[in-house]
Order: sequence, then C-alpha cells, then structure tokens
Amino acid sequence: MSDRTKPADGRLSNCGMKIGDLILHNGRRYYLRGFDPMSVSDRQAILEDALTGEARMVPVDEIEPLPPGERPPLRGV
Repeated sequence: MSDRTKPADGRLSNCGMKIGDLILHNGRRYYLRGFDPMSVSDRQAILEDALTGEARMVPVDEIEPLPPGERPPLRGV
C-alpha cells in the first residue's frame, strides 16, 4: 500500500501530511507546498516558512506533522 493518497478534497498526502498543511522542520512551522515524485531517491519536500514566506527544500525524513491542537502562526507577525 502506498503512503501517498488523494483524499476527497483532492490534496496529496504523504505519511499523514497533506499539501497545504502546517508542518514542523527543526522546530519551526512551515506550510507543505509539495514533494519530489515517489520515484526519486532521497525525496525532498518543498516548504514555505509560515512567518516569512521564504521557500526552501528539505529531506522528507526531516519534516513532521504539526501536533494536534497547535495554533497556526499569524503570517507577517
């Protein structure tokens, strides 16, 4: 079974994380904007900093879902 699914809202997910979700990388919040294709070794995730909007790519293994109940940050604050 694949770890990538397409929920009813049409967003792609990976290991419980969906495109557009807030996630954590090194304790900082980011929006998940995309993934390398499944066939790529050492897959990268495309992230957007939740505060600054800066884009970056990091290994998929280094990201984690935002714990339930945590509030999203306010952009530009």
